[in-house]
Parts: sequence; structure tokens; C-alpha cells
Amino acid sequence: MTQSALAKTISAVRSAFRGYYFKPNMIETPDMIEQREFGYMQFAQVGMVRHLSFNSMKELTATIIKEAPADIYCSNAYYRFPTYPMQEKQWLGADLIFDIDGKDLHLPCVSSHSYFVCANCGRASASAPDEKKGYPCQLCSGKELDSVSIPCANCIDGSKKEVKHLIEFLTGDLGMKQGAIQVYFSGNNGFHVHISDGAYARLDPQARSDLVGYISGAGLMAESVGVRKRNAENLFLIKFPKSGLAYGWRARVADKLKIKSSSIIKLKHIVEQRGGYTPFKVDVDRMARDMGVRIDPQVTTDVHRVFRMPGTLNSKSGLVKMKCGDLDSFDPLVEACLLGDNKVSVRVKTSVKLKLKNKSFNISKESAELPAYAAVYLICKRLAEAN
Repeated sequence: MTQSALAKTISAVRSAFRGYYFKPNMIETPDMIEQREFGYMQFAQVGMVRHLSFNSMKELTATIIKEAPADIYCSNAYYRFPTYPMQEKQWLGADLIFDIDGKDLHLPCVSSHSYFVCANCGRASASAPDEKKGYPCQLCSGKELDSVSIPCANCIDGSKKEVKHLIEFLTGDLGMKQGAIQVYFSGNNGFHVHISDGAYARLDPQARSDLVGYISGAGLMAESVGVRKRNAENLFLIKFPKSGLAYGWRARVADKLKIKSSSIIKLKHIVEQRGGYTPFKVDVDRMARDMGVRIDPQVTTDVHRVFRMPGTLNSKSGLVKMKCGDLDSFDPLVEACLLGDNKVSVRVKTSVKLKLKNKSFNISKESAELPAYAAVYLICKRLAEAN
């Protein structure tokens, strides 16, 4: 992309973003705003402007309208001195947040709506790169190609299913109240689950890591379901826990193995069929991971992380990070698509199909005039540039 085209493209997107932020009450006010750290990313600039503090939404909104940034973030943590360097902020606690990203689900449909963009020259193609040739770009021979996906209904449903799975763990296993769990569309291809329960705010990184491990099914021991190792290689004995197999991971694994607390002989045969203690332990670990929730562990364990603010735009899509009232009926490609309908002329880099605001677009020609919300979406996906 030439410098002229880049400047025109940034101007078009920034103008659309600023227009959105001029609308009143679009951004959700965070609790304890004066104790949060804020930051934002500028278009076409590396690095984040951060360690900012605001005493009110009025102050924050004024800065957002003035800067019209690409992305706006707020810390999950509360600090005594949010503008100080990290080691001097005096951490007071942090919200517990989980991130479910559609790309981590590895759904089979993704390849059918993925595009490949050269990191060097920006050329885009719907054709999968040639692995044997080292993924060279056909235009500049660059070998770093980024995969860009336009989520389909199946992708969104897959992410929703994972969110529901997480909520089952939080309410069923951990006893969280449903009212303390808020689900947000991330603004691109996933969901953030925020826990508004002060009992979890003081958890340190290790405690949060243990929580992630439990929810994701990592490190489950064979002993949990009654298979105990003897001194000799692969020898074992069956001794069920006194509390039984009716709750949590024990219940899940027992149900998968079709056993109960009286199934000593059946479980013994199952372990023998696997080859003994060690192979059974490996099998239980795999089983638990398959039944666990696929969440990003770094997001939950980082007590100093800055998160995209609810109500703000995502520069990877032009869609809004938005609270989901009813998860089942929520359609992010309609409800979170809030930019205007004014026409924007773009040069589309490759033939592309998408559906936004219940309107389908099948673009095969290079130049097109699109509603701003569709034009910005394609630009943010690096599949188009302003004409």
C-alpha cells in the first residue's frame, strides 16, 4: 500500500470511529473508574499510550473523541496510583475475566472463510499458501503470511457453546451466582466473561492459574477416580474416594467411563485394557482436556492486564465490544455492527463474501462502494483499502 493510500485508508476508518464515539452513552462506565489504568492504540502507530487515569466518564470520553483511537483499554486491576510505573501503582485487586477466542476452537469451517495477507506488502488472497514452497507471497515473495478469518454463523455458535460450557463450570462446580457473570462479545471473534464478585478480586496469579487449570481440565490425576499407583511399573489398585464420584471432574470422568462407586471390577478391567496405571493416567489427562473449557490462560492469570473497554470499537473488525443480553439470540454481526451506512469507496484486494446487519455482500470486482460498516470491516480485516 502506498503512503497516500495508507493515509486515505486510516482517515476513512478514523472518521467512522470518531463518528461512533460522538454518540452519547456508547461506552460502559467501569466500576471504580478513578482506580483503573487506561490506555489506547493509535492507527498505524506501534505501542500503546497507557498509564492514564480518569476521574469520570466525561474526562475519558473527551479524550476518546479528541484522539479517535484504534483501540481503547481499561485495566482489570484497581490501583492506588494508576498513573505510576507498574511497580509503584500499589495493586488493590483485579476483576476475574475469561477470554474465549474462536480461533482456539479449531473449527473445520474456518478454512472455507479464511484469507491470507502478506505481512510485507499487504497482498490478500483466498487461496491457501503452498506449504512446500515456504508460503511465498506471489507479489513480493515475502514468506510471512497472516491468516484472516471472517467468522461464520457456525464459528459464532461454537464460541457461544464454549461460553455456556464455562458458565456451567462457574455456577455448577464453583458455586458462582449467575447474576455475577457478564458475557461480552469481544468485538472480533470471541467472547469475554467478566465476574463481578468481589470475593475473587484479591486472587493472586497462582490462584487464578489453579482456577484456569481446573476449568480447562489440566493436571487431573487418575487417583481422582480411584486408580492408585503401586510401586511396580504400571501396577495399580482401585480405591474410590470416600466422597464418591458424584461431583465435579470425578463425575465427568466417571460418566465418560460409564462407572460408579460400586464399579470396582469394571474400572479394574478398563485400566487393564489401557495397559496399566501410566497409560490410563495419560488417557484420563486427554479425556479431561477434551471435556474442559478452551480459555486463554494468560488472560485470566494476568492481574495487570488491560482489556478492551465494553462499548468501544475493535480495530480488527470495526465491531463493538458489547454485553450480550441473551446469549442464544445475540448476533454480533448485527447487534455489534454499529457504524453508519454512508457510502465509502474501497479497493477490495480479493474476492470476498460476508454478511453484516442482515445484508449479504459478495464482492468480486476490485472497486466497490460499500456502507461504512462493511467498508471498515473489510479494511480492518486487511482485505480492502480506501479508494
